[in-house]
Amino acid sequence: MSAVLTAVKGLQTEPLRWPIRSIGPDSVANSNQADDPLEQRSIEAVRSGNPDAYDYLVSKYMRRAVSIAWGIVRNGHDAEDLAQEAFVKAYESMGRFRTGQSFGPWIYRIVTNLSLDVVKHRRRVRREPLSDTLEGPRSDRADLRASSSELALRIDEAIETLPDMQRIVARLFLVEQFSHSEIAAITSLNEGTIRSHLSLARRKLQDRLGDLYGARS
Repeated sequence: MSAVLTAVKGLQTEPLRWPIRSIGPDSVANSNQADDPLEQRSIEAVRSGNPDAYDYLVSKYMRRAVSIAWGIVRNGHDAEDLAQEAFVKAYESMGRFRTGQSFGPWIYRIVTNLSLDVVKHRRRVRREPLSDTLEGPRSDRADLRASSSELALRIDEAIETLPDMQRIVARLFLVEQFSHSEIAAITSLNEGTIRSHLSLARRKLQDRLGDLYGARS
């Protein structure tokens, strides 16, 4: 287990990308990835008692796990901690992982649930609105080239005004570029509910960013 903790905590996360998907209804990206034999071998090795094999899964999925967590909790340090916690939980539960499945949706679901728990705790115990954390430190912020632009800030602020699930689903779709089916797997919602959240979110974003939307159409 110590080897796993070392791998998780020692990994340097890369800069996160800024959203490139259109807000409009025709914005559908193909995010399906080919099967990765090395990933499957790593999973089987971990299940067989080789913790060193977990390094591959951590290096492959950590960056996006941090990105997902940051999109929900809006704090860089918390996002990194939550991603690390998610990988530890996944490792501890590897015996229940279904053979042949991709590790990605599973780790993303774990980090999403952990992040949502943090948001609920903030509001219930500390009565701290999520918007209060918008300016929290983010370790990769300086490397995110578009983050300082007016466009990026306006989109970010607009997404933050959405109700929780609309905001989370919108970020997973627009920023992380997951498909509807992938978001359903991550959030444990059905695809119809995902599409409903996205439809509502898009309308609100188009209202707030009407000038930008018109310029892009």
